[in-house]
Amino acid sequence: MLNKIEFSDLYRFLTSIGLIFIASALIIPWLFMKQELGVISISEYNSLIEGSKKIVDNRINLNLLVLKMLPFISLVLFLIGCGLIFIGFKNWKKKQDDIDESDEIKLEILRASKQLDLEEIDEKAENEVKEEFNEKKFSANNTSNETEIEQPNLEKLKSNLIGMEKLFFDKIVEFNSFIYEPKANLKIDDKYEIDIALNAINKQKYSDKLIEIKYLQTKLNMDIIKKSFSALVRVQNHIYKATNKRPAIILILVYSSDIVSSGNEISRFKSGVKEYLSQFGVGQFQYFILNNKEAENFQVTNIMK
Repeated sequence: MLNKIEFSDLYRFLTSIGLIFIASALIIPWLFMKQELGVISISEYNSLIEGSKKIVDNRINLNLLVLKMLPFISLVLFLIGCGLIFIGFKNWKKKQDDIDESDEIKLEILRASKQLDLEEIDEKAENEVKEEFNEKKFSANNTSNETEIEQPNLEKLKSNLIGMEKLFFDKIVEFNSFIYEPKANLKIDDKYEIDIALNAINKQKYSDKLIEIKYLQTKLNMDIIKKSFSALVRVQNHIYKATNKRPAIILILVYSSDIVSSGNEISRFKSGVKEYLSQFGVGQFQYFILNNKEAENFQVTNIMK
C-alpha cells in the first residue's frame, strides 16, 4: 500500500496517509491474533529454569497488556485516518473545484467566440469554392495559368454551399435536443472557423460537438477531405489544450449527384475516405457521406447522440 501513496499534492498525500491509518487499524489486530500468545502448559512452565520463567511471565504480561490496549490503538488509528481523509479530501476537492472553475472560464472564453457576419460568411464560402478548383484567389483579371471561375458560376456555387450549411443548421435547430446550444459560422479564438458548433448544456455529461460541412459540387476530391479533416482536428486540439476538454468532431461530406458518373465511382470514393480516416485516433469522431438529395432527408438524431 505504501507504494501507492500520492506525493504529487499535499492534500492527496494526506488522503493517502489517512487510508493507510484506517487499513492499519484493521490489519494490526489481525496480525497480532495470528501470532502465538506465549501460552504454555503448567508442566512445561514448571520444567523451566527460573530465568526462563521470568521471560515467559514478561511475555505473557506484555501480550495481555497489548490485548487490552489493542481496541484503543485501533480506534485511535481509525480516528486519525478518518481525520486525515476528511482534511485532505475537503481541501483537495476545494482545490479541484478551483481548477475546474478555471477550466470552465477558459471554456466559456472559447464559447464566446464571435459569429461571422454576412460578409465573412460569403468570404468563407468563396474560399471553399475556390479550394475545389485548387485556386487560392479569384480575380476577374486573372492572367495566371490557374483555372478561372466565371463570376456567375462562382456566385451560384457559393450560394449552394451556404444553403447546404444552412440546411443542416436548420435541421438541428428545428429538432431542438435540449442538450446542446447550436451556433453556426463561428470563429474560435480568432484563428479557426467552424460551420456548426453544438455547445453542451450539461458539460459534465456531454461533450461539445464541432461540425464541418463540405459540399463537393464539381468533383469528388480526396484532397478536400484531407484538408477538412485536418482543420477539424486542429480546432479540436486547440480547444483541448486550452480547456483540457476534447470536443467531438463530425465531418459531413455532401456531393452533388451531377458530378458522379457511376455508382462504382462513389463506392470507390467512400471506400477511400473510410480507409483514410480509419488510420487516425482522434477521440469522438463521426463522418457521413451523402448526396445532395440524401442531405435533405438527413436525420439529425444521428449526430445528437
